[in-house]
Amino acid sequence: MKRFLLFAMLCSLLSGCGGDSTTPIANSSARIVGRVALNDDGSVSFDWSGVYVDIRFEGSYLAMEVSDTKRNYLNYWVDGAEQPKLISEGEHTTLVLFNDPTAEGEHLVRIQKATEAEQGKMTIHSITTDGKFLSTDDLKKEVHIEFYGDSLTCGYGTESTSGSDPFLPETENCRYTYAAITAEAFGADYSLISHSGRGLVRNYGDAEQLSDHATTMSARAFRLYDEDFTFDYDFEHSPYRPDAMVITLGTNDFSTEPQPTEEQYIAGYKALIEGLRAKWGTELPVLCVVHSPSAVECVKVMVSEIPNAAMADISHDVYNRTTDLGASEHPNRYGQEKMARIVIEEFAKLTGWQRAE
Repeated sequence: MKRFLLFAMLCSLLSGCGGDSTTPIANSSARIVGRVALNDDGSVSFDWSGVYVDIRFEGSYLAMEVSDTKRNYLNYWVDGAEQPKLISEGEHTTLVLFNDPTAEGEHLVRIQKATEAEQGKMTIHSITTDGKFLSTDDLKKEVHIEFYGDSLTCGYGTESTSGSDPFLPETENCRYTYAAITAEAFGADYSLISHSGRGLVRNYGDAEQLSDHATTMSARAFRLYDEDFTFDYDFEHSPYRPDAMVITLGTNDFSTEPQPTEEQYIAGYKALIEGLRAKWGTELPVLCVVHSPSAVECVKVMVSEIPNAAMADISHDVYNRTTDLGASEHPNRYGQEKMARIVIEEFAKLTGWQRAE
């Protein structure tokens, strides 16, 4: 990171690389997808995994000033080509996203927070180019899906190749999840509201039958941040509104004893759906994805009682328990791809959406 800072300072002094046009990210033409806070100085802050930013510019240089409370990994593409992941760490770090004096034309850069909220809250302060920023209005997709879930939705271990590997932030990547794959299949924008180890009414390993509600995904689903309980999300003024929801919660609820009763689980599930529909739209279709065998019958009964709802069962023999496992026996990217096939099929039946070309 020090070399990026030094390089950016040198370029500014020489007036040849960056610094010609710097603008706060919130005041720019950049497209930001996901739950973010707009700060008074024009910066944006977020901690949910999967938040992505598109920047279109004309020039030969692009840099971004960021801060991070911990250390996050960022997916990174230039003109559609995937680049090595970036790291966001420390205060007011400059990330050089593009630097090619021979390529002064139009370019499109995307970054995405690959790691979940436990790895830190990220703030994007400003972006700088030696050329000019261009509109990204045409990049918005016709539809948007919001996913609510746990480690499966976060991408825990998706870049790992062994079920015996420990969790590492380096191998957690939301872009390889069934969620990202499903959104891509339908040409949709997407947002991820998920946290590893959290459940609908009971979190992983909790000593009680029901966890403190504030710590569960049933409460986090309504917040601006995952790890900061201070702020509710402003659904009314949200820059995006989903056209469908996918909920994958239950694995942690039934992971260890004492498990919640079927009545407690179903009541919690119905309350979550009703609460989200009250915010997003009462007719919004919802697909309930079931990974825990213990939750299958509960969810099957529940969706039969809720309009415009369906179930996708990924609880049995969907992926290979050796080659398709990543860290801590979570499905890796190959296991996630197999999960996605079932989710995509059931989602299409529920919504009537056509697969993207």
